Order: sequence, then C-alpha cells, then structure tokens
Amino acid sequence: MATATESTAVPRLIESTLEVFETMVFSTLVPGPVRADAQPPAASVMGAVRFLGSLSGAVSFYASDDAGCRIAAQLLGIEPQEAGEQMADAVGEITNMIAGTFRGRMAQAGETLMITTPTVTRGSDFRAHYFNVTSRTLVPFAMGDHQVFVELVLQAA
Repeated sequence: MATATESTAVPRLIESTLEVFETMVFSTLVPGPVRADAQPPAASVMGAVRFLGSLSGAVSFYASDDAGCRIAAQLLGIEPQEAGEQMADAVGEITNMIAGTFRGRMAQAGETLMITTPTVTRGSDFRAHYFNVTSRTLVPFAMGDHQVFVELVLQAA
C-alpha cells in the first residue's frame, strides 16, 4: 500500500523523467507499470542523487551501456558510437536533471528538498543499498528498443 508521500512523489518523478527526456534527450519515453518495493534492475550504469529536507531518500537512474550511449549522443549531438567516453557524465547529468525537476515539482506540493551532486556507478555486478528504507519504487520506461529505469527510494528521517 502506497503512503501519501509515495502517492504524491511517484507521479511527480514520472512526470519529471518524461519532461527531461522530451526536452533534453529529444526522446519520448513510455512508462511501464510502477513496481513497489522492487529490487533494482541489472544495469551497467546507474546515476544517483540523494535528497534531504522534509523528505529523505534518493532518485536513481539505471541504463545499459547502449542506452547510456544513446542518451549521451542525444545530449551532445554526436553519434552513439562516439559517446562512450561521455556516457557516464551524461547519465550523471540526466539523473541530476530528473532529480532537480522532481525537487521543483515536490516544492509545488509543499515539500522542501535539497539535492546532492550526482554519483555514477558503472560495472556489471553492483547493487545500490540504502539504509532505513521505508519504500523503494521502480518505474521502467521504454526508450525505443531500450529500457531505462528510474527509482525513488524514501528513507526514514
């Protein structure tokens, strides 16, 4: 069962993700079913931005290397095969933009949040672990023939 905070935050996170991809990546994402308390997906790159204030938690973005290169290429106006070296920075920046847009939308709902700079993890065998988790919500998005994921982690204060 979703808490009032989750029922407010998750739609705003989805809207934020769609807006960022539409305006910055020039891609229309198609959201899939929201997965409450789901384990994070297997991914080769993950960006994370923590937030603190009236709510505590993190916004994470997960992608494959191929999807990350496509995102970097769209952001930079280059070909995907040329985007490998910029991919991690691009995923960090996309995560930062999603979290910043989310923060603005949550402010409209009366929440006061500060966000951190993004961190990016690349590899083939990693999982993000957070302490004092009250909920984890994962949203898959279709990006053409790729799938990307956004996760909202809420933590106890």
